[in-house]
Amino acid sequence: MELRQIRSFLSIAETLHFGRTAELIHLSQPALSLQIRALEEEVGVRLFERNRRKTTLTAAGFAFRDDAAAALSQLEQAVRSARLAANGKLGVLRIGFISTVGSEIVPNIIRRFRKSNPEVQFSLRAIPTADQVKMLEEGSLDIGFFRLPIGEHSALEVVTVHRERFVLVVPRSHELAKRKRVRLSELSGQNFVLYERTYAPGFYDLIFGMLRDARIVPNISQTAAELSMLISLVDAHMGVAILPLSAVKHSVASVVACNIVDRIPMSEIGMAVRKGTRAPVIDSFRSFALKSLGHSRNALFANRS
Repeated sequence: MELRQIRSFLSIAETLHFGRTAELIHLSQPALSLQIRALEEEVGVRLFERNRRKTTLTAAGFAFRDDAAAALSQLEQAVRSARLAANGKLGVLRIGFISTVGSEIVPNIIRRFRKSNPEVQFSLRAIPTADQVKMLEEGSLDIGFFRLPIGEHSALEVVTVHRERFVLVVPRSHELAKRKRVRLSELSGQNFVLYERTYAPGFYDLIFGMLRDARIVPNISQTAAELSMLISLVDAHMGVAILPLSAVKHSVASVVACNIVDRIPMSEIGMAVRKGTRAPVIDSFRSFALKSLGHSRNALFANRS
């Protein structure tokens, strides 16, 4: 049974006229009659009653018409879905992100991407950096957004998509709160709250390295797995913290962000995918995200050590 036979049958079932259908589908009437005869032989029943005056559907023809139309519609949808998937416009994207990225960067990209790719669905999860890296390598996550550095991970392609400065976060009543600019050397003897190293070892080591370079041995009073919790700990006078500016940008806690005078690295957010063959929808979203965040399609992907 061929698709052209099904289409020809459905066209005749609508017009109930072999000659008119032959004109509509640009086929000779004898060739059309041969298609229908072959279809009836394969089905094993007559689908049309035909004489010189008119053409009508048999009872079998009526039954065959409804199911054939539904089957053809499903097949056409399958073809459409296959083409959309091949062009990166269909599929489910599993995206992981850290909390600060989830509040602004990721939602904005998804909103814009959906305008031109409404068939794409998203599975979104807030996941610590270390867990994202593991899930990306295992293939249980498609795209990850996290703070760099993450060390050497040869299975991943990582590109920096956002940079911002670090600030010193202190309670509003702290002696440094009235200072717009501070040096790290002034933090000697202060208690610190730091991000839990287990969840983002590269990020923890980066901040610890800043303090080490300033010859500060921090007295770590508490660690936490969320930047928002660190801000709350600062507000509770548990210690001071060095955090990305965006972490305190919209905070309602009674804290102050002071600029750091020292020449220190910027805080970077990376977007990562697994190397190798990927679903087209992953590459489509990645390219869109890079373009949206101001990067060219030829942006250099590199692992941050």
